[in-house]
Amino acid sequence: MDVDKSLNCNELRDCDVVDSTGKMVGRIGDMTFTFDGNLNLEQFVLVGSAWEEFLESVGVKPDKDPLFDASLIRRIGDKVQLTSNVNSLKTTLDKDAIPKGEIRWSELKDKYIIDKDEVGVGKAVDIDFDVNGTASLTVGGGVIEETLESLGLKADVDIIVPAETIESMGDKIKLKVSKDELKLTMDKALENLEVKKARDDLATQRDVAKVRLFQKLM
Repeated sequence: MDVDKSLNCNELRDCDVVDSTGKMVGRIGDMTFTFDGNLNLEQFVLVGSAWEEFLESVGVKPDKDPLFDASLIRRIGDKVQLTSNVNSLKTTLDKDAIPKGEIRWSELKDKYIIDKDEVGVGKAVDIDFDVNGTASLTVGGGVIEETLESLGLKADVDIIVPAETIESMGDKIKLKVSKDELKLTMDKALENLEVKKARDDLATQRDVAKVRLFQKLM
């Protein structure tokens, strides 16, 4: 899979998808992930037009959305390009289309995050995909939001923690580090000159700086 630049789930949702023939087959409506020590992107769920979605929501039309495995992606840029045609894709109506153990992004988003001592630290706000193919958790709320607000950076910075920092994913997401370790690492990262430069550049570029924590944790 060829990725033009680092992206996140919020950016990918509603992105147009074309099949191997160049035919528009829908938009990305959701994604599924598994966690085994790494955060693994498994599948994308396609949705159609707003009218089709309305008919499905009121039960007039079966909720039959195609899915495709992440391995079928040729390239992610302005559009998502597949290596297959839409006729070969399974749908959400197929048995075991989303296997047990896969969690939808729509269910993962806003899950509460606790530290190793089960103290609340924030919530999941996004998943970041780096150009090297790794997926990491973008964290907000709680101590994260308080720190960014105190520095005037709430809307300017994404705080990203690697999957290696995550102990488990269930009703809540549990980290391997303490709240104090998370806060200290974030404080040090925000002192980085590149972050300060990114903040200064926001007036003209309006880009959000991605601050990756615990990059050498393991």
